[in-house]
Amino acid sequence: MRGFTGFIFGLAAITNAAASPTPEKGSVPLPQRLLHQFPLGTWVENISVRPNGNLLVSTSTPNASVYQVSKPWTKDPEVTLVHTFSEYVDRLIGIGESSPDKYVVVGSRFTSAELTGVPINGTWATMELDFTRNTNRPVFRLIAAMPEANLLQSVAALPHDPATVLISDQFLRSPGQVWRLDTRTGKYGLAIKDLPELNTTNKVADVGINGIKIRGNKFYWANSDSNIIYRLKIDRTGAPAHGAKPEVVSHFPGAVYDDFVFGPGNEDEIWATGNADNRLLAIRSDGKTVIVLGNGTDSVFASPTAAGFGKHHFDKNILYVSGRDKELPSNGTFHIGGWVRAVDTTGFRF
Repeated sequence: MRGFTGFIFGLAAITNAAASPTPEKGSVPLPQRLLHQFPLGTWVENISVRPNGNLLVSTSTPNASVYQVSKPWTKDPEVTLVHTFSEYVDRLIGIGESSPDKYVVVGSRFTSAELTGVPINGTWATMELDFTRNTNRPVFRLIAAMPEANLLQSVAALPHDPATVLISDQFLRSPGQVWRLDTRTGKYGLAIKDLPELNTTNKVADVGINGIKIRGNKFYWANSDSNIIYRLKIDRTGAPAHGAKPEVVSHFPGAVYDDFVFGPGNEDEIWATGNADNRLLAIRSDGKTVIVLGNGTDSVFASPTAAGFGKHHFDKNILYVSGRDKELPSNGTFHIGGWVRAVDTTGFRF
């Protein structure tokens, strides 16, 4: 475990942080610090960065909650419960911004509150957190029940109609597919289906298509089973463009891709979390891939699940990463609860 305790983000709140040896900026492994450690049994599954820079994180265990990490660039950010969606679901998976400061969260009922629980068929649902009326007290509502879904995962808004989102869906040997959901009406239907690149063979992971993003007219997704990130040209509705075929963006053997983000800013680099192998990877547009943090036995960076870049000028190069509850090694000699960390990508070059 490295003894690094903090970054200097150029803010007065950080200048008094305890000094300790740190990696040189831009060198691998990248410097990182812990923002918040959740109790044992807490699985932090996904993260979304609000326009004000605060972080929203969704939990799968012990319950279906969204927490807010306020001012994550400060030394000791405040973490508060935003809402628990127990009236609709037992666990949350993905969270993604639709319209500015409106968020879609997905979840379902599960057979057990334990980590070994599996989703109950026919109970998947999509919900909304709306901060536009009150930035401190969001309005929450059910958008739509989606009983046909297998395991809703990641959420991405359509650029031409952000109130309409795409949601990835795949579990075990069910077909990989992507739903289109109109958050205004609750109407939904399949946007992308019948592509082998969406599926899992269940060799490595139970899940094929996992994290998704939309960049211009390209739809990107990570397949957790094949260790590949793909892209596909789409039309304005989110359906495959005429004649479009999936393209491989990155294939890194041994990396079990979970979620990813582009950045910082408008950069084309992809930053991907390797949940099962405790790694953070940077991927250049030509496919070159570098492990920038973590390793297969890392007890600090255990099971990263999702990531998002800061929204302010002073933290635009800071990658905020969430992680889940995990025992290391598998015999449980070390047990860590869910977490949120900040990774400084300043100066990194391939």
